[in-house]
Amino acid sequence: MTETRLARIISYLFHPLLMPLYILLLLLNLSTFLSRSLPFPYKMALTGVVILTTILFPLFLTWMLLRLRIITSLFMDKMEERTFPILAISVFYYLTYFLLRGIHISVIFSYYMLGATLLAILSLVVNFYRKVSLHMIAAGSFTGLFLGLSLNFGINLNIAILAGILLGGIIGFARLKSNSHQPAEIYSGYAMGVLVMTVLMTLL
Repeated sequence: MTETRLARIISYLFHPLLMPLYILLLLLNLSTFLSRSLPFPYKMALTGVVILTTILFPLFLTWMLLRLRIITSLFMDKMEERTFPILAISVFYYLTYFLLRGIHISVIFSYYMLGATLLAILSLVVNFYRKVSLHMIAAGSFTGLFLGLSLNFGINLNIAILAGILLGGIIGFARLKSNSHQPAEIYSGYAMGVLVMTVLMTLL
């Protein structure tokens, strides 16, 4: 397997749209307040809602945009193709936050979705001036989530934080190897994700 092909596979596996689902599944299987407080049927319902609003709806919209030739790739590598998809994704992310906040299922994950919404809006604003890696923003949000929780509650989440750093390195390698981004776009995206999510989680 060539490095370029491996980079493409990694980019698909850790597409930004999949990060909320990965975060949710991780929280549901950690010994946290979230995993202890939810009965199994609620966990299944929560997972279904997240898949629907953060993956299926955005993917359907992306497919429509591809069909209409408004965008040319699922990865939206061109700056001019990103505006409408990112705006729509921010709406779907906020919808997820609103639904979860309204039924009081998960404070931690609903705050994560609020952070993801803020990051989507911020990346939309930044996109008018320069390109930034959406993959790395998502990876940074992973690290920032657990870093913020650790700082806020004084709990040891070092393994999750280190996993986020490692994940950022792997995804960064993949985006560079696929010639999708310059190093500055990788670093700035990761830093943005870490900073915004860490600050939000310390306010939880």
